[in-house]
Amino acid sequence: MKNETIVYAVGGSIVQENLDQLQDLASALQSDKQVVIVTGAGDLNRYQTASSGNKGEKDLIGIKATRLHAQTILTEMDETYGKIPETPEEIKEAASTGQNIVMGGLVPGYSTDAVAATVAELLDAKLYIATTVDGIYTDDPQKNQEAEKIDSINISRLINMVSGENKPGTYSVIDESAARIIQRSKIKTLVFKAEIQNISNPETSSHTTIEFPEEK
Repeated sequence: MKNETIVYAVGGSIVQENLDQLQDLASALQSDKQVVIVTGAGDLNRYQTASSGNKGEKDLIGIKATRLHAQTILTEMDETYGKIPETPEEIKEAASTGQNIVMGGLVPGYSTDAVAATVAELLDAKLYIATTVDGIYTDDPQKNQEAEKIDSINISRLINMVSGENKPGTYSVIDESAARIIQRSKIKTLVFKAEIQNISNPETSSHTTIEFPEEK
């Protein structure tokens, strides 16, 4: 039985960008620790936009899209629980086997980061958030060349930065729901750039860690 669990939040766009090297991506996500990989919808969220359904129905389409990406990763991994968990109870059952787990969304309205944070909270695990940039910045570095990288950020400052960014498709690096889950359970969290050479050991790559002030 592996003695540590790490939860990865992997956006759907990251899966899509690595389809031509899917085995390399899956291999990088495996380690001597138990890993839980939570995948997002990526560009498949366009099906939500195209749907004429209500918000709840559109969210269900999005969840199905996340699970499609999860199934894609699952087929490439070894020592992996053979079913995609869809409830907290199924997650705990899967985790009890010691095998790696791949999954998508759980409930409508939750981002990939928020689902991953929930799973990390449930399993008392570390959280690694894979993004398109190498950490958290003072502003979007892809739009603002003067944006500065933050190597370590206090959770309260992070929540102030992301407050109000809680609409599907408009998330900042970490959305507010995820940040608040991280805060309430003091989840050890690391944000890094989702390049294959970084994924197997994000702690040695350029990244941002989230800190928690000591309670007085």
